[in-house]
Amino acid sequence: MNKGLITHASIFNLAAPGANTDILSSSITLKEGGAWRVTVALTTASVFNVTYTDGTTTHIFGLNSSIALQAADLYTFTFAGSPIETNSGSTNTLSINFQVETDSVIELLVIEEVQLGTV
Repeated sequence: MNKGLITHASIFNLAAPGANTDILSSSITLKEGGAWRVTVALTTASVFNVTYTDGTTTHIFGLNSSIALQAADLYTFTFAGSPIETNSGSTNTLSINFQVETDSVIELLVIEEVQLGTV
């Protein structure tokens, strides 16, 4: 398997689906352990959140310390990811999505998987 970056989504000038609503029509899952790199710019200042779900339970985490991203500024976030959760003894698939707390336009959203061994 080729190691490196996998682009899962690349969005330009998309109207957000509403406040606190998943931006992607389908949540995405890492292909293997690694990290997520997310680059985003919004037209309106807003808190930008990532949601993690195993299909039953969903948790919402604020990026940028839950401080609103400034309008028209570009932000990049990198955080660990795993395609499965193992703490319960199961191997439930974990997937992510993103939300804004203020409805606006997503000027740019690029979601990349950084595979292990990639600098």
